[in-house]
Amino acid sequence: MSNVKAQNSKELSELPTLESSVDSYHLEDHLGGNGPSIKVLVFGGLDGILSMFATVFGCAGASISPVQTICVSIGSLVASAFSMGYGEYVSEIAERDYMNSELRREQIEVEEKPECEKKEMYDIYTGRYNFSDEDARSLVDIAFRNKEFFLRHMMVEELGIMLTDQEITPVRRGILMFCSFCVLGAIPMLGFIGFYIGESGSRLSKIMGYGTTSFFSLVATMALGYFKGSYMKQNPIQSAMKMTFNGIVVGASSYLMGYLVTLMFPEGEPITP
Repeated sequence: MSNVKAQNSKELSELPTLESSVDSYHLEDHLGGNGPSIKVLVFGGLDGILSMFATVFGCAGASISPVQTICVSIGSLVASAFSMGYGEYVSEIAERDYMNSELRREQIEVEEKPECEKKEMYDIYTGRYNFSDEDARSLVDIAFRNKEFFLRHMMVEELGIMLTDQEITPVRRGILMFCSFCVLGAIPMLGFIGFYIGESGSRLSKIMGYGTTSFFSLVATMALGYFKGSYMKQNPIQSAMKMTFNGIVVGASSYLMGYLVTLMFPEGEPITP
């Protein structure tokens, strides 16, 4: 008997303690609290690069002059950046309003009809997660002791809404979207303007301008994809290749559509509404 106790004591002593487990957990490399900002920057930057890449090559396919291409691109850049920034602001406001309204509704139901809310969580535990009757009731009773935890838990399980405390404000999201779209969206234009000599410039200068635009755009999308993959702890090379493929498809399709439209409406034939 003493040998059995000694063996059990030895096995228990070899188990990791709660403190060591917690220390190991906190040593993990997490993404941190900048996720929402990074998401907005990547989305806005990628949309800016590809939108301007498509604009420049759509103009190229339509045989529009370099001066007109620059004017159209600048106007599209500013207007699209404002639209994206304001759209991000409005959508975030709408999402927060919806989340707050559902939270208030659940708070009222928990206060006025606690048994109904418990029954809903019980059904989720038994139906979705296959907990036994006894375990489900125990989980509901334990969770309901902390009303705030119960509310947050119910918002996720019943409505799919994750309540977060460290989100950036809607105004900041809109500004980040506008700035990232403008700054990164200017990259394709810089490549084109850099080789622009004049409206009567040589054919070679135009080809070099469009080629530089392609190079700048694809390198920018590749770099953005690599950054996203590295930050999200994914394969950065694979992420960069996916972004680059997206850029190639966007540039080729916009050029093709511009070229096809000019065939449908030859120069000198006005397009009337």
